[in-house]
Amino acid sequence: MRIVISSGHGKYVRGASGYLDEVDEARKVVDEVAVLLRDLGANVETFHDDVSTSQNENLNRIVDYHNARTRDLDVSVHFNAYETTSKPMGTEVLYVTQSDLASRTSTAIADAGGFIDRGGKYRSDLFFLNSTEMPAILIETCFVDSSADAELYREHFDAICAAIAETISGQDIEDRPPIEPPEIEPPPLTEENRVDIVGHVRGDVTVIINGQHVQGPERCINVVALKISMSGDVVVSINGEDFHSKPPSNLTARQVDDISKIASDSAIADYAWRDRGVAPDGYVEGIAVAFAETYLKLKAQHPAAIEMAAANTHDDDVDALSWYYSNFTALGMSNETAGIDTLRHLYVLLMGLGMRESSGRHCEGRDMSASNTTSDTAEAGLYQTSYNAHVVSDAFDQLMDEYAASDAGCRLDVFAQDVSCSDSDWSCYGSGRGYDFQLLCKTCPVFAVESCGLVLRGLRQHYGPINRKEAELRSEADEMFAAVQAYVDGPIAEKKNGPRRRRPSGSKRA
Repeated sequence: MRIVISSGHGKYVRGASGYLDEVDEARKVVDEVAVLLRDLGANVETFHDDVSTSQNENLNRIVDYHNARTRDLDVSVHFNAYETTSKPMGTEVLYVTQSDLASRTSTAIADAGGFIDRGGKYRSDLFFLNSTEMPAILIETCFVDSSADAELYREHFDAICAAIAETISGQDIEDRPPIEPPEIEPPPLTEENRVDIVGHVRGDVTVIINGQHVQGPERCINVVALKISMSGDVVVSINGEDFHSKPPSNLTARQVDDISKIASDSAIADYAWRDRGVAPDGYVEGIAVAFAETYLKLKAQHPAAIEMAAANTHDDDVDALSWYYSNFTALGMSNETAGIDTLRHLYVLLMGLGMRESSGRHCEGRDMSASNTTSDTAEAGLYQTSYNAHVVSDAFDQLMDEYAASDAGCRLDVFAQDVSCSDSDWSCYGSGRGYDFQLLCKTCPVFAVESCGLVLRGLRQHYGPINRKEAELRSEADEMFAAVQAYVDGPIAEKKNGPRRRRPSGSKRA
């Protein structure tokens, strides 16, 4: 079977938006369905319009692509819209000649995603259905402005795509085991980073780790690898000089629980972000924990934290705090003095940007409407940062090496609450350090937050929503971070009650 499947609208001719973006999500569906169809033996070609600048050009370009191919079926993937609502709205498939296929596809999507089945709908007024020369259907996957539909779509993305592939191919997909996010290997030790760690040691050395002697240059390299990957306080003595390792996280499990509760009880936890809705539980709690981690870094004079907490540079071209100066001023947030207040206000902006870029989803894949698929340009994670932003500061790569060496401070378990990740979400592009960066952003959300904080202070034009000032600043977020700051500054005592239980993924606040 030969199929051509395309996404509706285009990179510069955007479709509907709300809790979901039609163009971005349609591209994800097209690409995943194509993979599944090819696994079933179908000959599949896909098309995304990255060129057109008008609706008329866009429609003609899509249809021309389909008609220029040899195929048995044309499929167009769209998302519907009506009005912003929390009610479920459903899925439907439009047709001119393919009534049976449209109805079966709609039912299959509804069953897979838990949607209302609106069925196959005859439409004689759509350019795609009227102009393609082969049998065609147009899928309206769900409604982008229904929060209920958006949640079902994210939760059941893989099943929805499988249902589409099975129905239009007439074949069943064998059950495939879920793809687990791959483990992140620490970066290989080189002579350069070995010197950075152990202090310009060359040749045969005598090394003592917590009183145990290890000798020789080859063993020394292994010792350094052990040192940077161990949690807890480790003392390494090299030729009589002591080097103290730092634990990868400054927070205990109890402290993480306490901070998470501060966040979940805050007003910002229930705020409906513009065009995005209420943040996932994990995002609210996770970014509060990330702020505490960065604050403790600031207290320890970590280079990355110092750069994030620097005073407003008043350089609009590079510094997001300068670019947002009037917005911060309107809320009474001054960033004229380096230190914790400025760091806290940066986190207020980070919280708004994360909701805009990924709706608070740590595993968010790249923007499918963009052509940046090299390892250094592919976007990933909460903030859709790409590795080419590392030029902002040496502290960027330093942070990456620190978090790659140990996942103890990544807080994936916190950020993952109330978030569902599909197989395609975990996909990364290219190879080498850029690939490792994409994966680290998704599996180590605190790194994604802190690296974005650096980029906002020195390369703010990296983020479209910042350039357009679409990231919201909320005083409720500042109040939450202030409460976390007070907790970190105050005495932290063990409480008699047991640790707070985490909500399972998918649960909601009452």
